[in-house]
Amino acid sequence: MRRTDFLVIVLLVLGMCVNLNAQDQPSATSLYNDGLELIKAKNYAEGLPLMVQAVETADSTSENGMKVIKLAKRNGAIAAYYVGNDYRKEKNYEKAIETYSMGVEYSASFYANYIGLAQALEGKGETVAAIKAYIDAGDVSLKAKKEDKAEKMYSKAENIVAVTWGKKVWDDVEGYAMAYLEKRDNNSEVHYYLAYAKQKKGDAEAALASVGKAIELAGDTVNDKYYMTKAESLESLGKTAEAIETYGNVKDAKYSERAAYKIKELGGE
Repeated sequence: MRRTDFLVIVLLVLGMCVNLNAQDQPSATSLYNDGLELIKAKNYAEGLPLMVQAVETADSTSENGMKVIKLAKRNGAIAAYYVGNDYRKEKNYEKAIETYSMGVEYSASFYANYIGLAQALEGKGETVAAIKAYIDAGDVSLKAKKEDKAEKMYSKAENIVAVTWGKKVWDDVEGYAMAYLEKRDNNSEVHYYLAYAKQKKGDAEAALASVGKAIELAGDTVNDKYYMTKAESLESLGKTAEAIETYGNVKDAKYSERAAYKIKELGGE
């Protein structure tokens, strides 16, 4: 046998070995297709890992690889939502948060994972993070033209502050209100809750600033409880004349008797 013949045979054998090894390692496309079939069958728990593998395996420098990554992330985000729901129902909040977060990373425009993430954070007791996550969920829902869902998410975040206010846990009210307003500064009620908490904690100056913002945002629909908090803050600061004037703005029967009493107490008419 000639040397050249031997070399050809060796190359062929090597080629066969390379092909066999390639067959042992599934391609990104095959991983995606297999994962997609599982997701279509609602087997999200098994479909999600294949989408993750497809993303990790795909060649991001090729057109086909980028297409696989895009599709795998899109479907992976959907699977992540359902897998995250299962973890959350089991109260495995750590895994739920991890899974929803991956879904958010895979598709920043898919609002469902934001909602799931907020619910899981709330379930775990990470309330400040949950409030911010609910607002993020509302913002993404709004971009997706899901206005009703967006309002529910904003209301959910506000309700956490309101419930805590009702429990009179002023440190938490302050922290939760500030977390809300950091993300969404246009809510008069949350500014009011913050003002009330600051007043109760003895920071009348800060309370006055917050309730002023609440009154400004409320406009013609201002609630008289805002005026009460403003007047009480002014009174605490020794600004008697301004306090009397502000108590005079109170018309609601729920507060008017106390407002009238305070006006007389402060020397007004």
